[in-house]
Amino acid sequence: MIPIRSEQLRVAVLSHLIHLLEAGEVETLLEAGLSPDILDTLRAASVRDLHAIAGMPQFDVSVRFDPAMLEAAYRRHEAMTEARELLEYHVRHGAHPQLLVHLFRMTMEQVREQRALLCPGSLARGRPSLPRAEVREAVQRAWPQIRSNFPPQQQYVELHRAFPTMSIATLWYVVHEFDDCEAG
Repeated sequence: MIPIRSEQLRVAVLSHLIHLLEAGEVETLLEAGLSPDILDTLRAASVRDLHAIAGMPQFDVSVRFDPAMLEAAYRRHEAMTEARELLEYHVRHGAHPQLLVHLFRMTMEQVREQRALLCPGSLARGRPSLPRAEVREAVQRAWPQIRSNFPPQQQYVELHRAFPTMSIATLWYVVHEFDDCEAG
């Protein structure tokens, strides 16, 4: 248990208890050990009463949480932040809408919203021009190593970092330049 010494946090805890009462969570509060009498007292308490109680040193408030759950929540938050940053990188560097749909499981409407938000009016439509043959060959030589060392959402970011003068859409077309020939 971690003690809460802040009067503001103690008032917040008391306010939360009152909120639970108003939301009909009486059973939860009773199971936590609060008596019906103290619940009635809390329900009738004024803000001044709450502050007075929260300021009393003998009013002991502690919090308990599962550290593993905190770690899991933090890791999830980091993953969501990384995914958002990767999406934004792709959008800002001209990834083709279909690539965004594929990599980030988005709808075309979500793609349009992201593009309008991050790059209003600055994205070209249609297939981009391919670079010179020697540049395309350099991209195609770099691609297998990048593809084998990075997860899908990171692959085009790394390729773009290696060839920053091209848009991600251009890089995608270069990487997949011979797909139709190989399939046929």
